[in-house]
Amino acid sequence: MNTSASDIATWMVDIITTERRVGQADMVDAIESKFGSEWIYVGDSGHPSIDRAVLKEFRKAHRGAVKWHREDLAWYIGDEPEAESAEPSAAE
Repeated sequence: MNTSASDIATWMVDIITTERRVGQADMVDAIESKFGSEWIYVGDSGHPSIDRAVLKEFRKAHRGAVKWHREDLAWYIGDEPEAESAEPSAAE
């Protein structure tokens, strides 16, 4: 069976929904491991990125339910990621 960009996008939504937060680097590694390096490319920044066709299908698949946190380079479900970590840090 051939994997499509839509298949990967649906899988991404499932993973993010289950995990509640997934970093971009972790997602890139998981896609490459599970679906193959043909779904990953090196972007202008020199870092591995998810194929643009997959990201296009991903936006369609989650229909706004998944949010992107630019500073953390992570996708998440629910409130802002900072709001989820209510535990005091060691520095407090």
